[in-house]
Amino acid sequence: MTDITIETLIQGGSYVAIFLLMIANGAVSFPSSQVLYIVAGYFIARGDLTLFFVALVGALGNAIGNIILYELARKHGRTFIERMKIFPTRELAKVERAFQKKGAWFIFIGKLLPAIKVFVPITAGLGKFSRTLFAPLMFVASFIWSLGFISIGYFFGKSSDLFGQYAIILAIVAAVVLLLFYRYINSPAIVNELEK
Repeated sequence: MTDITIETLIQGGSYVAIFLLMIANGAVSFPSSQVLYIVAGYFIARGDLTLFFVALVGALGNAIGNIILYELARKHGRTFIERMKIFPTRELAKVERAFQKKGAWFIFIGKLLPAIKVFVPITAGLGKFSRTLFAPLMFVASFIWSLGFISIGYFFGKSSDLFGQYAIILAIVAAVVLLLFYRYINSPAIVNELEK
């Protein structure tokens, strides 16, 4: 799905389209929330949408999608995740252990990191993280995430050149975050515990 298609869907479906697209994003990480919010920010600047309602329905939709993924992982466990081939078995064990050590902080901060956020509901589900805490954490983190990208679209428009430049920066940041994350889950604190 391209940003043009997202633009067309938002034009035709307004807040309902944003809500449904963000449910899909929360469940299967598609379409890109970055692109969606940048395009929505452009429409907010034009006066077609309201910032608060875009952020609200987007965060609600994303949280619902995350809850769906969380419940699937919680119900079906590691077998389900391994069948989906999202994580190699050993890496999955490391991520689970990192979650057990860091708990809610892992959930909240991970949800704000481009390279990690897709795995947060899976890890939380596998770790049987509290349902009562999971939903509000996902909503608040999703709301914060939305504001950053809406601002880009609001102030700079939906220019593909801008997004192209931003995407390079995002890719660099994501790569650094991912490297740090993998260094952590491969640290002696995690690996040694798995070998006990």
